[in-house]
Amino acid sequence: MASIFREVADDRTARMVTVIGDAGVGKSRLVREVIERIAAGSRVLSGRCLPYGDGITFWPLLMMVREAAGIRDADSPEAAQAKLLEAVRDREVADRLASAAGLSAAAFPLPEINWAARKFLELFAANGPVVAFVDDIHWAEAAYLDLLEHVLQT
Repeated sequence: MASIFREVADDRTARMVTVIGDAGVGKSRLVREVIERIAAGSRVLSGRCLPYGDGITFWPLLMMVREAAGIRDADSPEAAQAKLLEAVRDREVADRLASAAGLSAAAFPLPEINWAARKFLELFAANGPVVAFVDDIHWAEAAYLDLLEHVLQT
């Protein structure tokens, strides 16, 4: 994985690494340890897919957006949207991410959400490598898998 990280950092491109194993063997712990060792100094954003519930399609993206923008549970939707806009500095991206993250009642087509997710990661990657860790991907909704595919397109 170190060679893949060097390639990504040097070529400024996106790659996906998948860790497969039985439940409970420590995949998440292993990934976190590898990230600590080979991606020191990189921006790390984490998200987790949920097995059930309302509004879970983009839950991993919501977690990454909240982390990147410093959004807290106690923030009002308006405060959260302001923090998001300040973090991404692009109204079009912020509006679409707010919609996907449930911070806004606005609705956008899936291709626009995918575009915004890619721009979000590109904006953060402008200052150095970004590692986006998505845990429990086996629970991911098809729309989120499509989003990941779109982000990985070069």
